[in-house]
Amino acid sequence: MRASKLKIAIYGAGRFGEYIARQIQECENAKVECALFIDNNPIYSGGRKCGIPIVNVKDFLTSFREMGGVLIASADLFTAQEMAVSLLNYGYTEIYMIPNTVLDGELPIINKEGELMAYIKHFKYCKPSLPYVEYHVSDFCNLKCKRCGHFSNLVTEKKFPDIGEFRDAITGLSKKFANIRMFRLMGGEPFVNPDLDLFIYEVRKAFPYTDIRVVSNGLLLPRTEEHMIEAIRRCGAVISISQYPPTRRMVENILEFAWQNNVEIEIGTNITEFFAGLKSNGADTEDIRKVYQECESKTCYFLRKERLYGCPAIILLYENREFFGLDISEEDVYRNSFHVMDGTENGWEILKKLSRPNEFCKYCTERKWFDWSISDEKAKREDWMVS
Repeated sequence: MRASKLKIAIYGAGRFGEYIARQIQECENAKVECALFIDNNPIYSGGRKCGIPIVNVKDFLTSFREMGGVLIASADLFTAQEMAVSLLNYGYTEIYMIPNTVLDGELPIINKEGELMAYIKHFKYCKPSLPYVEYHVSDFCNLKCKRCGHFSNLVTEKKFPDIGEFRDAITGLSKKFANIRMFRLMGGEPFVNPDLDLFIYEVRKAFPYTDIRVVSNGLLLPRTEEHMIEAIRRCGAVISISQYPPTRRMVENILEFAWQNNVEIEIGTNITEFFAGLKSNGADTEDIRKVYQECESKTCYFLRKERLYGCPAIILLYENREFFGLDISEEDVYRNSFHVMDGTENGWEILKKLSRPNEFCKYCTERKWFDWSISDEKAKREDWMVS
């Protein structure tokens, strides 16, 4: 009597998913059977591909979660992770990740014993990656923009983070995540910190393949010392210039300096407006979900000392709570962040929580835009508050 095959689903009914399904169907000794496609794209709703029915995630979790496993079929790493997290958030854990090189190289899915190839691994054996992390090398800024989104115009003293503390934190991150697609060293103004080069080296050491960006207004760049420029060159970092009006007036000098020193410069779009977008009264659950879904910063993960935050507002609002008159406790901050050096949460558990609104979303609301300007007087709470 022939043994029954393990029924599995393929999450992703596109080209990658179709390739996996056909590979399994064409293998006579396969011990798995593709019984279902999962895809939320409405063009596939109620349809079939390769003779296999297609359902959305909600229907899968409601009616088919007893299936033996789900193969994630996306050529983009971060889309694949989001797909996996969408199942993990509902307690489904029989998830298998497939390298994108399988589709590119038309590699087999089934081995000669009829089992899944060894490079198709259960998610718990795959360390995830983060799409983005930013870190303040300096809270202080030489350009006091009114309504600074990181509240740098409230900072009056040049105080810089400890390099040893940063080394420990980023090493802790590297134990939980395989890579960070982009790591931005910013502030404030990073070139104010005389040890900026040490932070660049530590990022490159912990994450050899990350895209390092030093985010600057560019005003100090022509006076930058050689050891900083050498670190930028050696580590393949890019200087990302925020094009404020004063920056725009000296962009010729900035580009000439970059050319003479053989460093890569990225010039952002012309900045003419800043916004206010905070409110002091809490929102209800539905409002928080709406704020999170519409937020342009929901993947602006922020590293501060030994903790990772879903967005900078969590810790920066706490640090400026007296100025804004907000009732925020240290426990609120801890509850909405992650200690990167302890072993209580792995990368997948962190991604699960980052995929959901946090309690600090209640302080954000629809943005109101104003002409960009310098703070020519003492900053006021009302500069940031909409309601």
